[in-house]
Amino acid sequence: MTHTLRLAVLLASLSAGCAGRPQPAPPPAQERIAEAAARGATLARAGDNAAAALRFQEALRIARTIEDADAVAANAISLSIVYQRLGHHAAARSALAVVLDAQAGRFPERRVLQAELRQAILALAASDTRDAAAYAQRASERCQRLGCELAATILNVQSNAALDGADAAAALRLAQAAESSARGRADRAETANALRNIGRARARLGDPAGAIPALEQALEIDRALADPRKILADLAELERASAAKGDAQAARGYSERALAISRAARDGVGGEETEVQLRLR
Repeated sequence: MTHTLRLAVLLASLSAGCAGRPQPAPPPAQERIAEAAARGATLARAGDNAAAALRFQEALRIARTIEDADAVAANAISLSIVYQRLGHHAAARSALAVVLDAQAGRFPERRVLQAELRQAILALAASDTRDAAAYAQRASERCQRLGCELAATILNVQSNAALDGADAAAALRLAQAAESSARGRADRAETANALRNIGRARARLGDPAGAIPALEQALEIDRALADPRKILADLAELERASAAKGDAQAARGYSERALAISRAARDGVGGEETEVQLRLR
């Protein structure tokens, strides 16, 4: 409650002669769920993932008491994200199991799709490319049935899995498809992710000079989006590609820029390591 609102309540009480009045009824459960989840999202954006986890846990608990399947799934998925950022990978998987291990039809399909995609991302972080590819494929098939808006995200995850699995040619093909899909939806964040993967794949295929234009485009978009984590990822890939093509001066310049950003990020509340993220819709 804001200071102005508290003052208004106090004045109203005084004008009523300070008579005893019943306390206002607690907000409906759905409103409490929404408030806790919104607070969790705000804290997560600020980098306070431990506090965000508490808010998402609260929202999940309330959702379970009224059997709100969509809210249960949404907050379990949000919990998995902040748990992963905190390094609690087993807890992140357990949160997703709430959705993924449930009986078919228990949760809305779009939430199951999001959970499958998150599971693929967790598998990537654990270097389990086979599991990552399997869950990303499940998400892709479900997305095709639903006509969902996460096609570019799924393709980017599949591209990452192919890169980690040493299949650069497949990674390039998937990243190019992701770029096309993302541009078709004017999705700048996924466009940048796709361009970064295109650059990585080209470098792996022995064409570091061809990788640099895509990486520079990714960097330009991420700078416009003001996303330090992604900017760091772009600079790291540009450093590698420049070194691979024999341009030591350019590589050193990218490295120095990345170091400056990394130091600034550590000084701020929201500094985090680079990660693939699912943006919940």
